Order: sequence, then structure tokens, then C-alpha cells
Amino acid sequence: MTNFNDGVVSSFTRNTTTGALTLTSQVTTDATGGPRGVIAVGANLLYVADINDDNIYEYLIGTKGALSHLAIGPAFVSNGSGSGPDELATSPGVSPALVWVTGAHNGTVTSYVVSSSTGQLTSNGSIGGFDTPFGIKLHPTLQVLYVSDTTTGLIQPMSYNFDTGALSKAGFTAVHSSDINANTPAAIAIDPEGDSLFIADQVLGEVSSFSIDNTGAICGQAGCLTPEFTFQNSSTSDVPVGVGIAVNTSIEFLFTANQGGGSVSSFVATGTTVNVPPTVAAGYKGPTGLVVDPQNAFVYTADKFDGTVSQSTINGSCGSQLCAGPLVSTESPANVNSAPFGITLAQ
Repeated sequence: MTNFNDGVVSSFTRNTTTGALTLTSQVTTDATGGPRGVIAVGANLLYVADINDDNIYEYLIGTKGALSHLAIGPAFVSNGSGSGPDELATSPGVSPALVWVTGAHNGTVTSYVVSSSTGQLTSNGSIGGFDTPFGIKLHPTLQVLYVSDTTTGLIQPMSYNFDTGALSKAGFTAVHSSDINANTPAAIAIDPEGDSLFIADQVLGEVSSFSIDNTGAICGQAGCLTPEFTFQNSSTSDVPVGVGIAVNTSIEFLFTANQGGGSVSSFVATGTTVNVPPTVAAGYKGPTGLVVDPQNAFVYTADKFDGTVSQSTINGSCGSQLCAGPLVSTESPANVNSAPFGITLAQ
């Protein structure tokens, strides 16, 4: 987990039965007020985007998640002066592994190849034309990457080179939510079948859905998007940022981390539709980044306003489809001003 204010990256172990987290280590990047996005590549490598100093920090994941710099090469790679690297995506199970990083300040997405021997990142260039790219998500089966723009409200599908990660917009049209006022989309979630894409708007609070054309028969190219519906969240002041999907007891759930509402919303998703109003797990302070565990049993959020990580249980003992759980400090000693932002699981 990244702690934005003081430049700390924290690691935890996770009990896969109870979901309980235990803080095990913390390291610092070279810039305070900087680390935001974080992504694990397999069980052994971690990359952190620092929006303040324009670097991508590279770490080895050791025993109990302890982080150390790569054995060979520099501790970081520059994403380009003035780029403002923000969020990351990776290609699981692909060799060589690929990583993509949004540049919030210069409107780019940069492609990297991960060295299989050292873990070092090598850039294969950037693609521009964005205003403020943020959300970034890989399709589960197609060779397509999606990026959201928090200034224009557009979602841009792109194809990528399987060996280099280099991106291309050719053949794809950027699309907007069916709500013309939904111009501040954040993180992106895609259902496991790759048929539906969901994104929440930070100003309106609502969730927008898009259908994904997996063959290209409808909108011209496999992976292209068609705007579908919008759904109200628990409040227009929710400021949802992170989103995630889980399938539990054969039900597909969509979650939003509501930074403004201090809560996590849970929708039941069927295709591109969801139930309204959502079930809400409350009592958190500024949940921002969100991740669902591989067992589809727990939802974790980085709580920006109190220096904690929160745990919610899907279909837990509280009798609701989402139960608020414990909070764990992201640093030792606890620092309520650390501003946790990004969160990922290494497995």
C-alpha cells in the first residue's frame, strides 16, 4: 500500500481465512507527497508510481511481503520529466510481463517490459492525446487496455503489442458515459467474462456501465465499448474512486470506494445493470484505492483520511451482502496523516 503524504510503501500479510491483515514492513521512496499507484507483478515484484518526482520505483517482495530494491540496476526508472506517473496496470501470466503507467501531468500512457531476470523496467514508449488519464484496466481475455480520462470523461480502448506492450488507438473510438455530465471517471472494473465495464464518477457519485463487444460485430473492433446505463450511488457526495468486482455465492458484486462518503458501496451486477440503491458498509474515513481478494470474500480499501487499511466482508456475519470490518494502521508508529492511496495484492 502507498502512503502518499510521507512517501512510505507498506506491506502486510493476509490471513486468507479471516481476511485479517498484519503490517510487516515499510520502506520509503525518494519523494514525500508522491506515491500513488502500486501494482504487483506475480508474487515477487512490486512497482510504485510517484506522481511527484516522475519515477517508477522497483521492489523485490521478500518474506512476509518485506520490500527491498532490485539486486541489479537502479532503484527506480524515470517515467519522463513532468509526466506525473499515477496509476498502473499489468499483464498477469504473460512472459515477458508488461506494465503500463498513466501520466497525469502530460496526458500519456507509457509501456514497459519487465526483465524476467532482474525485474528492471524498460520503456517502450508512450502514447499521448489524453488530458488527465487515471483509471487503467486490462481486458481479461482480449489484447485490449482501457484508460479513463478524469478531465474529458472519455474511456479509451487501446490494443497493445504482446511482446513490447506498445499501445495503439487504431480502430478504437473513445467513448463517454451515457450521462453527458459524467466527466470525472476514476478507476475501472471489468466483469470476469469481459462483457461489461463499470466506472464511477467522482463528482456525480453515479456508476456508468458499458458493454464490451468481444468480437467486433457490434461496434467494429473486438474490445470496443458501447455506453449503457448509469446508476445512482448512495449519495452524490460519495466521491467514488476505486472500484472492484467479486463473484460470491454465484452472485456478481460491484464495489465502489467512496472517499467522500466514508463508505464502500456494494451493487449486485447483472450484465450491464446493477441494483439500486446499493448496500453500504460505513465507518471508514476516505476509502480511495480498492482491491478484492482472490477468494472473492473480502474487500480492502486504502483509507486516505486516517492512515488505515479497511477490511469489508462479502456476505459476512452481519447478515448483509457487505459487512464493515476492522481497520489496520498502515504504518508503525501509526500515522493518521500518511494518506494511504494505492493498494494491491501480490500472489
